[in-house]
Amino acid sequence: MSAPAQQFYDRAEVVAIAHARGLKHITEKSVITAAYEGRKPLKRTKVNGRIYYAHNDVEAWLAGDRIVD
Repeated sequence: MSAPAQQFYDRAEVVAIAHARGLKHITEKSVITAAYEGRKPLKRTKVNGRIYYAHNDVEAWLAGDRIVD
């Protein structure tokens, strides 16, 4: 048996997911910053020379980025 396939998103898709959840302040620049600077809270994965973000990593990053009212 093979392992279940992991879903990956590009920067634009990560932004669309964030906006759909009401996190309108997330931009493509935010995604880049989270993946490349500081503590690097968003893990990036290279597939065929392009950068993608795994579903579980995006979920974890957005959960930590959500603003609590």
